[in-house]
Amino acid sequence: MLCSCSSKPIVKVVTQTQTVYVLPSPDWLVQCSTPDFVGTTNIDLLKHSLTQTNALATCNANMLRLQKWRQQYEHND
Repeated sequence: MLCSCSSKPIVKVVTQTQTVYVLPSPDWLVQCSTPDFVGTTNIDLLKHSLTQTNALATCNANMLRLQKWRQQYEHND
């Protein structure tokens, strides 16, 4: 009948969210290199050059973004 006169304390639950960034190792952020050319004709050389140039540019752009992201959060530790 007298519920409000209970002797049990009121328990409040407080939740805190903490973000922890797990940064990639610096060894994983090394710039990419291209393999040596293996071919016999000028067309082979052209195809190799175009393919490798595009792949290298993409890889290095990704590595640069990762390096900048890592630098942004590594000083917050």
